[in-house]
Amino acid sequence: MSHHPADARPLQAVLFDMDGTLVDTEELWWQAVRHVASAREYELTDADLPDVLGRPVEHTAAHLQRVTGASAGALCAELHREFAARVESEVVPRPGALELLDELHRQGIRTALVTASPRTVVDIVLRSLGPERFAVSVTADDTPRTKPAPDPYLAAARALGVEPSACVAVEDTPTGVASAEAAGCPVLAVPSLAPVPAAPGRTVLDSLERADVALLEAMVTEGAFLVPAFTTRNGRAGEPFRAAVAGLFRGAGPVFAKAAGPEWVQVGADGTLTGTPAEAGTYEVVVTAGGGACVTVRIPVVGADERLVSRLRVMSWNLWLGGTPVAGHRAKQLTVLLDADVDVVALQETGGASAKELADALGWDHHQAGHNLGVISRYPVTARFGTPAPSGYGAAGVTVRLDDRDDRDCAVQDVTVWSAHLNYTPYGPYDACFGGQPVPVLLEHEEASGRVAEMAEVLRDMADDLARCDTTPVLLMGDFNTPSHLDWTRNPASLHGGCGPVPWPVTQAAEEAGLRDSYRVARPDPVRDPGTTWSPLHPRHEDGSGRPEPQDRIDYVLFAGRGLDVQDSVTLVTGAPRPWPDVAENVWPSDHAAVITTFTVR
Repeated sequence: MSHHPADARPLQAVLFDMDGTLVDTEELWWQAVRHVASAREYELTDADLPDVLGRPVEHTAAHLQRVTGASAGALCAELHREFAARVESEVVPRPGALELLDELHRQGIRTALVTASPRTVVDIVLRSLGPERFAVSVTADDTPRTKPAPDPYLAAARALGVEPSACVAVEDTPTGVASAEAAGCPVLAVPSLAPVPAAPGRTVLDSLERADVALLEAMVTEGAFLVPAFTTRNGRAGEPFRAAVAGLFRGAGPVFAKAAGPEWVQVGADGTLTGTPAEAGTYEVVVTAGGGACVTVRIPVVGADERLVSRLRVMSWNLWLGGTPVAGHRAKQLTVLLDADVDVVALQETGGASAKELADALGWDHHQAGHNLGVISRYPVTARFGTPAPSGYGAAGVTVRLDDRDDRDCAVQDVTVWSAHLNYTPYGPYDACFGGQPVPVLLEHEEASGRVAEMAEVLRDMADDLARCDTTPVLLMGDFNTPSHLDWTRNPASLHGGCGPVPWPVTQAAEEAGLRDSYRVARPDPVRDPGTTWSPLHPRHEDGSGRPEPQDRIDYVLFAGRGLDVQDSVTLVTGAPRPWPDVAENVWPSDHAAVITTFTVR
């Protein structure tokens, strides 16, 4: 996106929802839907609100089809007709709407109309509002997806040539708020029929009459936290605790302060939380930044005689060139990590410094191993080892201290964590699904790829760790760029072009060395739970042939040692990523799914 450095004003544009925000059409839309539903002997209630307000006509028609059995096409046409007739005769600007639009115009701040209504309805409303008041209008007809997806707000910001974070979105429904916030806009919510709660990065007013340019500018200048709430590492009763929030704030350097929370927690002006809890429990601290942004920090505290960590959540994540193909990738990566509530993350394709930058923002420890590999941990890293090849392939590891007291029944004090990335070509599933190669040829190509030799070297480097895994558990996580012999068995052969079983040697070697596949421990059926990690962005092969891309599990969390038991293992992708190459505005900042395994620590 382009910027306008000549304009020093932080607020670059205001993006207005139409229905219920600028004009009183939410009630008209509700009346139209109620009329169409009543004609089919269905009466709307508050339970229907989420499927009616702020939704495109197709969504509401599909909802009415489910509850009435009528044709969705006929319902769409009737909803359009009933709504347009009401708008033509009854539309009225909401109080304060025209005054705010005129003030923005006088101060040279551009505006856009962003709505889930079709262009035909928008043109009617614009005649009432004045089309000259808007530089851009984005309707349901203009983007592949409409609200609650971020597409409409992203399209409006793109058309204006500004970043979403420099625009305030003005909305009236939870659906519209979700769309604007997913796009990265600060939101002014003025609820019409459905309530909208206050939240970090969001201001809620009861009328546009209370809004002015100063308020909108403050919303952009003051910034916001990346998430409304997050959980820290564990603390222990009677021991000093420390955490930080400054790296999670996006905006000009604010002064942080404590707004609420237990007496034992102090919040420094630099965003550092300190204190010593006296008792076990989960404590919540509300931290404010500047004038209004806030975040709730949850601090789990165990008892003085309890293990510090009895549950360990680990994640393997290929960041995809550090995340750079996706706009705002660093903030999106941090949001994923905070929402996932993970303890230790093995990273691949770090793009040079991602492990350090992510850890610094989170207040965690890290090991940045060359330009391609890293490990970050919310618990202390006490040793770093392993040197990847100049290509970046290979593995590197750390020792993570889970508990620095050994005077209790705590068999596991440390855990050894390795992050690995193996060569990507030739890729076995292509040979199998596109080339129809027999199993002996697949195994020859796998050997020629270098991955078998790379895994052998990784396992040699891990030999001492594996020998003592019953006292210090071992994790090997990473992107192996090869399927698993546990997946390509006879039963799921239909998922792999009819090919199977295939004894893929990389994962077999890891198993023979004593490492277990946590995902298959938790989910042993590869037909029911394929666990695909490659690729959420490639439904079709990128050569333009239109062939379906083989979908496979090539990212792993392997483990060894009696001190860890698998509770669960899942793959993670957030949002609804657009396929390659239209990926810049994706919420998910990678081309791989991540793998998260939760262990019980014995």
